[in-house]
Amino acid sequence: MDAFLQDLRLYIYAQIVETSAAPSAADSARALSRPVAEIEAGYQALADARMIVLRPGSTTIWMAMPFSNMQTAYTVIVGGRAYYANCAWDAFGIPALLGADARIFTTCADCGGVLERKVAGGNLGETRGVVHFALPARRWWDDVGFT
Repeated sequence: MDAFLQDLRLYIYAQIVETSAAPSAADSARALSRPVAEIEAGYQALADARMIVLRPGSTTIWMAMPFSNMQTAYTVIVGGRAYYANCAWDAFGIPALLGADARIFTTCADCGGVLERKVAGGNLGETRGVVHFALPARRWWDDVGFT
């Protein structure tokens, strides 16, 4: 990866960690002193390399795994800030990535009940339950938005 794409990727993640939202192409252009068209091309290059996911038909960041740039069924609270994860797997990935304790909230797909899991010191406090993945990992990128 060239230096520009590396800087762009690091900026995207830094903004998500700081604000819970991915930056727009215009925001990234201002921060990195680059033309918007160059940032949009950079976003597309990162998406082509499966480092981020863009919303279909746009240059708006949808996912920068494990973070979602839109509200999802997986809310992760770290240090008083709420993040959204794309799936259960990513919900546990956020505290791992940040090296922080977290509370993870979602609902049970079977009964609709509220589920909360706590991660402290890198350990899951409650291990009861099952996580179901609709597709095997080898097929996740067939339609990562569905997965």
